[in-house]
Amino acid sequence: MEVGPIARMRVAAARGAMARHGLDALVLASGPNLSYLSGYPATERTAARPFFLVLPRAGDLTMIVHAGREREARRFSWVGDVRIYEQLSVPPLGILGPLLATLGRNAVIGMELGGGLQLGISVASFEEIRAAIAPARVVDASAAIWDVRVVKQPVEIEAIRTACTATAEAYERTFSALVPGIRESDARNQMLVQLACRAADGWAVITSGRGNYDLATGPGTSRVIEPGDMVWLDAGCSISGFSSDFSRAAIIGSATADQREAHRAICEITRAAVMLVTPDRPVSEIAAYCEEAIARLGIPITSSVSGLASRVGHGLGLSTTEPPSLAIDDPAVLRPGMVITIEPGFATDFGIFHVEQNVAVTEADPDVLTAYRWDLYQTRC
Repeated sequence: MEVGPIARMRVAAARGAMARHGLDALVLASGPNLSYLSGYPATERTAARPFFLVLPRAGDLTMIVHAGREREARRFSWVGDVRIYEQLSVPPLGILGPLLATLGRNAVIGMELGGGLQLGISVASFEEIRAAIAPARVVDASAAIWDVRVVKQPVEIEAIRTACTATAEAYERTFSALVPGIRESDARNQMLVQLACRAADGWAVITSGRGNYDLATGPGTSRVIEPGDMVWLDAGCSISGFSSDFSRAAIIGSATADQREAHRAICEITRAAVMLVTPDRPVSEIAAYCEEAIARLGIPITSSVSGLASRVGHGLGLSTTEPPSLAIDDPAVLRPGMVITIEPGFATDFGIFHVEQNVAVTEADPDVLTAYRWDLYQTRC
């Protein structure tokens, strides 16, 4: 694959972050960070045939793959130096060791050890690698990696916008097909089918019916949806590796006065919170506003959806959930290029009220990427 501007931009940003954090190299294992910096499509996490990417602060990148993936790695990644190993279920120390030894005995090697990242190999394999490259030090690279990922490039923001459009189309098709008598799990499956027709890696959670509105992360049950039920979905998908994540709700029939008022209230709070998405604003200010606004409502709330999550939003990108957390105790400050969710919410006996929006931070007005109706969808019984 030709090394294009996106590849050069990502690698240059990673090297800048490595310099700021005192890293001589990154060693990434199977997962989204490897895909992001190599161009190789999403790599499954497998103990038998892990992928590795070695990114030194200067010089060529090297990708290490099992022999069975060599042709794919050469075709789909922008890494010119692809090396192969053949033995299963053991780290390729014969390649990694000499490669990292060229950085010197005092090298500092960053790996995905914390900060919301997952190491794409077993702990035992990690320990073998650390022992093999000693006295070079292995440290947590999460701060450097998030420095690169938290601010999106325009092409990445457009991928999220496209994923939001695909998700919106899936909501419209799913809600228009809702009828009394359908099972909750079938409604969720319909959403997943609609997402699969438009994108990769679709997901959805659902809840419906009185007594269930506090259960905001369910996979769907066999309960039959009845007239008057609210059907609430939270869903998203991935386009070019970048994710959407937003919720919407439908009423089987017509909304009651209580449902209309509660929905109006959460839309008002959410819109006001979206307008707070400006550069240099601490995310804690957005969290504080949402929490205080919900507390003042005077609606008989059975649970705070955002309170249970301990935040009113989060970063969005390669992963559905990324830093920052829009929480009172998160010190993060918004920067142009960040993409976040705004999702205050609460549950009552008569519904769940949570109209999540995906928003890009710009130098001007907030850019709402979720271009889909905010109102309650009301079906024909």
